[in-house]
Amino acid sequence: MATENSPDYVAAQWIARIDRSSLTPQEEQALKEWINNDIRHKGAFLRAQAVWLVTQKARALQTPPPSVAVYQPTHAPSRRLFLRSAAAAASFGLFAIASKTSEASTQYTTLKNILHCRQSAGQELILDCYSQVDEYSELTRMVYGRCLVAGAQRAVKTSQLRFVINGRLLLYKDANYESGIVMDGHASVQGQHRSQYKTLSAGEQITRNSAGQLHFSYLDAAALARLSAWTNGQISLDTQTISEASDIFNRYNQKQLVPSFRLADYRLSGLFDLSKPDIFALAVKSVLGARIREDGQHIYLE
Repeated sequence: MATENSPDYVAAQWIARIDRSSLTPQEEQALKEWINNDIRHKGAFLRAQAVWLVTQKARALQTPPPSVAVYQPTHAPSRRLFLRSAAAAASFGLFAIASKTSEASTQYTTLKNILHCRQSAGQELILDCYSQVDEYSELTRMVYGRCLVAGAQRAVKTSQLRFVINGRLLLYKDANYESGIVMDGHASVQGQHRSQYKTLSAGEQITRNSAGQLHFSYLDAAALARLSAWTNGQISLDTQTISEASDIFNRYNQKQLVPSFRLADYRLSGLFDLSKPDIFALAVKSVLGARIREDGQHIYLE
C-alpha cells in the first residue's frame, strides 16, 4: 500500500491538485524540484499518469511545460477515487505502463548497422539493422525490427506485448508478428487484462501474430546463442543455405554476396563476422570449391 510519505502517494496528490486547477508558478517549481530530487519520484509520477489514463479512458492533452509533463483529462474522476486507484497501483505497479507519456523520448533508428546503447550500469539496449526503438526513462518501446533490452524492473513493450524485465529480453516486431524471448533472468508479460500476467524464464518465448493469437515455446541454450549472435556482430550458421546466409550478410554490408545457381542450396555451418562477407566467401571457396569473383559492389560465389 502507498503510505502518505511514499512517492506514489505524493505523486497522486500532485495529479489530483493539477486536476483542480492550473498550478501556480510556485507550485510548478515545487513539483519540478520534487521530480528531480529522486529518480523514484519521476517513476512514481509516470505511474500516476498511467493510472490517470486508465481511470479516465479519455484522451489527454499535454498542456503544462515539458519539464513538468502531466496529463489533463477532459472529464476528471473524483479525487478520492483517483487516490484509491493510485494506491492500488502502488501495490501492483508492475504493469502501470502508459500508452503515451508527455515525457520526451530518444528515438534510435538503424540501417545497415548494429547500434549498442549503454544507458547505465546494468541497463543496455542493442538494435539490429533496420530497426527503430523509442527510449523513455522507464520504458523501452519496440517500433519495428529487432532489439535486445537489458535491465532491472525495466518496462518494455511492442504494439501488443508488454513486459517488465529483470535480465535480458530479445524482441522482434514486423507487420505479421511480435515476439519476446527471455535470454536470461525473467520477465513478466501482461495478459489481455491488466490483472493477468505470466512470468517467463530464460529460454521461454511468447509470440503474437497479426490475428491476435498467442503462442508460447521454449528454446535451448544453443538456439538462444544462435539467435543472439548478431548482438556481438556475428552470424551463427547451422541450417541456412548459402543463398540464405548471403541474404543475411547483405543486410549489413554495402558489398553484396551473389551465390551462383550451383552453390545456392549448399549449406555451411560456423560462426562468422557479419561485417566481413569476404571471409565468409573464402570459407565457401575452401569448403565447397567455389570460385570468387569481385567488382566494386559484389562478391560473386561461383
